[in-house]
Amino acid sequence: MRGGRGQTDCSLPFAWDSGRIAQNYMHPLLYVFPCSAILLESLLLWRLSKYGLASRYPYLTVFVLYKFLGDAILFPINHYKPDWFAVVYWRLEAITLALQFLVNWEFFRAAFPQRSTLHDIAWKMLLTVEIGALPVILFLSWGQASSIHALYLHLSPVLVQYFCLAQAILLLTPATVASYYRVPLGRNLRGLCLGFGIYLLVRSANFAGLQVFRGFFPYWRLLTPMTFIGMVAVWLWAFWKYVPSPERAKVNEAQYSQWKTEWQHLWSRTMALLRRGV
Repeated sequence: MRGGRGQTDCSLPFAWDSGRIAQNYMHPLLYVFPCSAILLESLLLWRLSKYGLASRYPYLTVFVLYKFLGDAILFPINHYKPDWFAVVYWRLEAITLALQFLVNWEFFRAAFPQRSTLHDIAWKMLLTVEIGALPVILFLSWGQASSIHALYLHLSPVLVQYFCLAQAILLLTPATVASYYRVPLGRNLRGLCLGFGIYLLVRSANFAGLQVFRGFFPYWRLLTPMTFIGMVAVWLWAFWKYVPSPERAKVNEAQYSQWKTEWQHLWSRTMALLRRGV
């Protein structure tokens, strides 16, 4: 990519500096990142299609398929048309940020597949987070100016940082409900939550680190694609075969009533704290 003012390349999983792209050259070792990402994504798509997991986890499949196609497109662009790389990458990345919400929804619907008192509790908690925390996070991302003007192409690094943080919170909320009420999660869901959660938190921390420590950029260039590849590797392990969540033992009405009472009490306290804050 030609190194114009205010532009540099910071990509995922394609992360190398614009100076080398300007010379249409990249160190051979750095090819490990895009090649590994494409290989792992293709293997994951194969496993999802082999055991019919694509129909069981359709939203995850859409996300992985999109990333595979996007990375496959970026690879030849970087080699043959490096001037196009940054523009194409950041436009694809804007769609990727939106599609990551599909992974959040995939985890929720798989962890709480049937309407029940527990499903309603988890849904209300998720809705509370969306109404309370997400607007604050989006407001901060909109109002906070990025100190990294060189990375501002089509998305502000601050916006990416807060989007990843919001998605991590949306993933943590149903996971906390499942843990508190001892909802059993199979290997598929555990791997989905673990890989995606670590990826979101590390990526958010990466962008936050860039805002404070400008010298962190060389490490961020490597840590960002490594984190993405690690997430896909965890998903590949988790979805190597279909291992659904165990059947949850039936809970009597007294237990459901107790849960409902606990939730109503927690909901009342939360609303009271919000009113005091306002």
